[in-house]
Amino acid sequence: MAIRPGDGSSSGLDRLGPEQLLGALAGVGEGRVLELSTTFGRDMPQGSPDAFYGFRVTQYRTPKALTSDASPGFDFSMDVITASPHLGTHIDGLAHISCHGRMFGGHELKDAYTDFGWTENGMETSQPVIGRGVLLDVARSKGVEHLPDRYEITAQDLEDTLRSQGTELHNGDSVLVRTGWLKAWYDSDPDVYFASQPGVGPDAAIWLYQQGMALLGTDTSGTEVIPMPDPERTTHGVMLVERGVHVIEIMDLESVADAGATEFLFICLPLRITGATGSWVRAVAVV
Repeated sequence: MAIRPGDGSSSGLDRLGPEQLLGALAGVGEGRVLELSTTFGRDMPQGSPDAFYGFRVTQYRTPKALTSDASPGFDFSMDVITASPHLGTHIDGLAHISCHGRMFGGHELKDAYTDFGWTENGMETSQPVIGRGVLLDVARSKGVEHLPDRYEITAQDLEDTLRSQGTELHNGDSVLVRTGWLKAWYDSDPDVYFASQPGVGPDAAIWLYQQGMALLGTDTSGTEVIPMPDPERTTHGVMLVERGVHVIEIMDLESVADAGATEFLFICLPLRITGATGSWVRAVAVV
């Protein structure tokens, strides 16, 4: 079934308004900040170079005291970072995915492409994400350390997880799905982590959207089952292209899982990079 791009009139993040923000702030009890992001550097797990441009920090300007006897009272260093914005914890922008030559809003790729970024749906159009976050710990709900490789999470799995946690979904929620895959493989065997993985199926993602979800996050690198069972109907397609729902990938959800926190204030601030397909993010949960 061909995916029909959304009309671009609204995205998932438009569900985040003052009411949702104030409700999330009111739910903070301890004021404790939990890290949900990975670290970045040249030795970070990076996936296949066929898909990802590696992360590098290069010194561009070094203090004079490093290369001479000069020792001025004021000096500075400056570096240059080169990397794909889809490494580490990142958000997929609406320009990232296309289906049959079109992206969200129905824009034809040939009309929106330039050598220096996309003229439609670039990351400069994204919004700050501050609202209620919900952890759906599917792995824990099933009593396993991590879901099996290539396991497709269904809507029933999500309903069962909500029931076991005693959690309800609200309009404007950022839903973070834990498979246990990052804990199992991200640091210990990155090749296994990136090669194939469990994920949220298209129907399950649509079900979450129908419950009011504004944004979908996972602890996997591909959100959905990788390799994709059906490239003609993907979770990325039904979210980013059809409904304008951003996805966050490679999240470290262990801190909230260990804390038993299933509802929290979620903060994620994408960089406003003109024409970009994604952005590194620093995501946190406040409980």
